[in-house]
Amino acid sequence: MQEGKIIQSVAKAMRLLDLLAASERPMTLAEISTQTGWPKSTVHGLLSTMREFSTVAQDSDGRYMLGIRLFEYGCTLSNSWTIIEIAKPFIQHISYETGEAVFLSILDRGEVITLDRADNRTGLNTAAEVGCRLPIHCTSQGKLFLAYMPEQERKAVLSRTVLAPYTPLTITTPEQLQRELVEIRAQGYAIENGEYKTGLRSVSAPIFDQNGAVPYAIGIIGMFRQIESEQFTRATQIVVETAKKISKFL
Repeated sequence: MQEGKIIQSVAKAMRLLDLLAASERPMTLAEISTQTGWPKSTVHGLLSTMREFSTVAQDSDGRYMLGIRLFEYGCTLSNSWTIIEIAKPFIQHISYETGEAVFLSILDRGEVITLDRADNRTGLNTAAEVGCRLPIHCTSQGKLFLAYMPEQERKAVLSRTVLAPYTPLTITTPEQLQRELVEIRAQGYAIENGEYKTGLRSVSAPIFDQNGAVPYAIGIIGMFRQIESEQFTRATQIVVETAKKISKFL
């Protein structure tokens, strides 16, 4: 959206929702005012309006939190996304076959969001929680989206992305990242080799829509010893084959 078309009051309301969503506890008016840098009167007016629509709620101490209406919106949106229904049996089957965690992801505003997942047999929490946002430059699904998006869109996303070093193996230079993106398109899948979290490795494959775009990615993540292992190679083959099957449904 162009800068001149942004309605500032709406933008501020969205900023408040982001702030409350990121907080691990309800927030006071003073805390919200301090973190946003806005006057208390402005914050109070926005929150009072949002409370009327149940997108914001208050606890018994007057602190603010996300409201029940957002949960209702989320349920409605989830029910309308047929990709989750289509992919779920595939995700569960892959997890059963490999014993590893499996995830379904989309890209939003330069970050990866987990739409659905299946846990591994050990119960270890290796896959990101549903709804969680992940960096684009150091996850297999993020690099996959970058590799398959149009060049102009990729340049725009990367211009806003800080190649932060999450581990010693994280790609932190545009040149190195560009070389890997070329390789990803050539081989048809993306690998994350301990770049986001030490000890974790993942592989993601593209799910194509009817227009040939890649709106979704499916992948496996686990504590594989190395990406050259037989287990990881098998996981890669399964993910690529499954992504093709889901693409046919779309």
